Amino acid sequence: MLHLKENLSKLTIYFSVILATVFIIVAQNWKQKNMIIGADVISYYAYLPASVIFNDIKLEKEETFKNGIFWPEVLPDGTKVIKTTMGLSVLYSPFFLGAHAIAKKFGLDAFGYSAVYKIGLLLSAVFFLFIGLLFLRKILKLYFNEKITALTILAVTVGTNLLYYTTREATMSHVYSFALFNIFIWLTINWHKNKKFGSLLIIGLLAGLITLVRPSNIIILSFFFLYDIYSKETLVKKIKLVFSRFHWFVLMAIAFLIIWIPQLLYWKVLTGDFFFYSYTTERFFFNNPHFIDGLFSYRKGWLIYTPVMAFALAGIVLLFKKRKEHSWAILFFTLLNMYIVFSWWCWWYGGSFGMRALIDFYGMLAIPMALLFSEIYKYRKYWFNILSAIILLMVLQNLFQMKKYRSGAIHWDSMTKEAFWYSYFRDSPLPEYWDLLEQPDYDKARQGIDAVIKKD
Repeated sequence: MLHLKENLSKLTIYFSVILATVFIIVAQNWKQKNMIIGADVISYYAYLPASVIFNDIKLEKEETFKNGIFWPEVLPDGTKVIKTTMGLSVLYSPFFLGAHAIAKKFGLDAFGYSAVYKIGLLLSAVFFLFIGLLFLRKILKLYFNEKITALTILAVTVGTNLLYYTTREATMSHVYSFALFNIFIWLTINWHKNKKFGSLLIIGLLAGLITLVRPSNIIILSFFFLYDIYSKETLVKKIKLVFSRFHWFVLMAIAFLIIWIPQLLYWKVLTGDFFFYSYTTERFFFNNPHFIDGLFSYRKGWLIYTPVMAFALAGIVLLFKKRKEHSWAILFFTLLNMYIVFSWWCWWYGGSFGMRALIDFYGMLAIPMALLFSEIYKYRKYWFNILSAIILLMVLQNLFQMKKYRSGAIHWDSMTKEAFWYSYFRDSPLPEYWDLLEQPDYDKARQGIDAVIKKD
């Protein structure tokens, strides 16, 4: 029993990874044509088959489109540009190359889109979940005991839409960014203890990779530079540190840029410019962020569909007394990240389960969540037992909501208050449910106007 208590958080990681694996095996999405490599993933993945299989990174050959699936942006001169940056292709690549070798060796369909490639990509998602949770445990164990660490890992993994985006839509960017963020946080904490030059270069490279996966995540650097700042004295100390080793930080920036060289060269070759905005008509409306909608709306409200994260937000307040080194870094990143996420023209992020755009920094929010759990545990174990029961209920609710989302009882983009409560206890939709939905008007949203399509 003692051995079990000492390894409770490890067991929680194994449980989470095994559960995700079971969900993947049961779903067998690799057998379905439009799953695994579909929607946004078509672009995330495109660099690999285009370069390795078709030898056509410019997407100029008829064979490329005949045997592959590509959704490039077509410029006025006819140039075809892959819409997303290549960060996920970098992370997929070991698993893609392994699948490609297997396909060729055993005479399978080797054009990049058959089941063997999809299984390889699913393995990559499970791998990055495991790595992300290992580093999350490392972070939490610096400050909290096994019980608190295990409960937090359970809440963050099985109690949120992270589980869905590691299983049903595993190849979206979120579990990969979740893992990279946790490694970055761990390295940041350790760098501020030892201040080694080599570690700083690794942090620069990692920040470049995080940004290459999702460019708006460049703000992760704010966590590094604000870490351990909580007073005027610590601010002055950090400024002096940066200027005293300024050449280190110049080299850190160069390390960041090195990761981006293939992307910049790709854009230069195709468009003539090193920097190219490939999202054309899609943009941010920074003058009209949808904070309230993003947090509380029934269409996609984060705290409506992922209520367990309310504990994380509440715990941020405690950081300023109990874990000062994290306080401003986490608060600033949380507010800035939400501002950016909720300013996107499609603030509900299309067809998605919950507010998927916030999954990336769940590992960061695990720190204030665990702090809140720890304070409750110290105050009275009776209340901690009640808290644990609430977390378990939220985990079960999340699993039920995943089932509802797959059946349509939670609609991918058109939920309303009426539809939410009408189908709250139902795992599949009834006919009356469909009349309660309100479809967002995507054309108006691109103009910064929030509207729904009127029903006839």
